[in-house]
Amino acid sequence: MTRRVVFAYPGGHGSSSALSLLKEQGEVVAVAVDFGSGDVDLCALRRQAMAGGAAEVVVADVREELANSYCLLALQANALILDRHPLVEALARPLLASQLVATARDRNASAVAHGGGDTLSSMIAVLAPDLEIVELGVRGRQELSTSRTLWGRTADDGYRWTEDAVVNLGMPDEVVVTFEQGVPVAVDGETVSVAEAVQRLGHRAGPHGIGRYEAYDTPGAAALVAAHQELESVTLDRDLARFKRGVDRRWAELVHDGLWFSPLREPLDAFVRRAQERVSGEVRLVLHAGSATVAGLPGRRLRPVGRRHRRATGQTPLGNTQHPSTQAS
Repeated sequence: MTRRVVFAYPGGHGSSSALSLLKEQGEVVAVAVDFGSGDVDLCALRRQAMAGGAAEVVVADVREELANSYCLLALQANALILDRHPLVEALARPLLASQLVATARDRNASAVAHGGGDTLSSMIAVLAPDLEIVELGVRGRQELSTSRTLWGRTADDGYRWTEDAVVNLGMPDEVVVTFEQGVPVAVDGETVSVAEAVQRLGHRAGPHGIGRYEAYDTPGAAALVAAHQELESVTLDRDLARFKRGVDRRWAELVHDGLWFSPLREPLDAFVRRAQERVSGEVRLVLHAGSATVAGLPGRRLRPVGRRHRRATGQTPLGNTQHPSTQAS
């Protein structure tokens, strides 16, 4: 029986070399996972993988899943690294591990290959201890990566989503974000999904340098976390808020350390979700000079949730990524 290997295919020259090596060991199923960076032509990526010798290419659009099952948890836990910038790779890695294992099971593969390092290997081993794990040194720029997601991206190749804070100095912007039980449901009165909220806030906050950190570009995430923290400050009981801050820090540490599948995370998730029951309201943010601050006078900053927000028009896509019409070929 032919050995079958599932390969986390990131695109780029380095991945072509890795694919050539794996081809010598058996049949290769290349898995391209789109985390929503918005600048990848997946149709071209599929052609590249097939030309490189992949027996099959599976394209997984996980943008909504990443937003709803990973980024939303991070938002509700106000998860920041060292209380500074939002998590990025740490949210995408467990989803990538899950996708690779699911594909391996579906395609009856005996091994999973990737260039994601020890942390990703550990996650795969937790999910599927029977699978062989092959770590590869994939060099060069990668089209798809856990460091380039809709929640944020590393700034290794420059800042793509934010301007310097002084560029639009003197031209502040205001935006209203509506939350229902800790979930962002509208931006400026128009109903949005979590993924759309991240993108729209990113488009508005980025030009003001919000979410620009030493090594990361996270405008949408930074603006949403700022709005959520402010809403919690006026909706949570004082003792609950104080205790939750400690839970939030532990949640961020756990996930940042690559322990998404730790038995501790789900109980922490349950606490954070329960704490969101009263976190509903509208937050008016002023986006200016690298900061997202709450507008208005104390006590009048937040308006109660209403049903004034309109249904989404569908005019704002999740980036410009071109998705193939089929999942595999």
